[in-house]
Amino acid sequence: MTVSPTAHSDERIPGSRSATDPERLLPRGRHDLTREFVSRTQRDRLIDAMARTVAERGYASASLGEVCAAAGVSTRAFYQHFADKEACFLATFDRGVSLLQKSVAAAYAGPARWPQRMHRGLDTLLRILAAEPAFAALAVVEVLAAGPRARACRRQLLDAYVVFFAEAPRRAGAPPVPSGVVEAVIAGVYGVIYDFVSTGRAAELPQRLGDLTYLVLVPFLGPAAAARVAAEEPG
Repeated sequence: MTVSPTAHSDERIPGSRSATDPERLLPRGRHDLTREFVSRTQRDRLIDAMARTVAERGYASASLGEVCAAAGVSTRAFYQHFADKEACFLATFDRGVSLLQKSVAAAYAGPARWPQRMHRGLDTLLRILAAEPAFAALAVVEVLAAGPRARACRRQLLDAYVVFFAEAPRRAGAPPVPSGVVEAVIAGVYGVIYDFVSTGRAAELPQRLGDLTYLVLVPFLGPAAAARVAAEEPG
């Protein structure tokens, strides 16, 4: 079976499937597929292959040849899409993060009070990372080894989570939450996620939802209210 010209694999988290699955193979010889479709298919396969190869080998050890072999794409074709390994890595990171953030934002946007919305968004984040260990390894761990541009993208990603705290309540009679607490909370959540992903335990992340929800909410709600929300099922 060959890939359908109506398929849109760019709607899936990078690394979620093998780049050389039979249904993704392009037909040999003459065919009526457009050049645009062939190009997009090759690029999508390279992005999936980058995620899986980096997760298995680490960014520093993953060679361009290994990525191409995993994608079933020639080195010549690779350079039609990306300038080098770093460019392919950044494109993979950007695509996965875009899809991840869209899902988290959609979960957060549903009707509920702010604490429950944060609980729901965090649940979505942890479940996606648990379900996509290859991308989790690339985006959480290997991004730190991929050079200054990749680390800058990681910084931008963490900064983007600040917006979710814009509606955080202020407790009556309590002193204002110090500046910098939001950044510290985000860094703390990232640190826990990093520990699990870097030790091959990404699948266990959803089990930490209660702990991480409490960490996120306690500066704004206080211990008792934060514990109550953390114990709830995300709605």
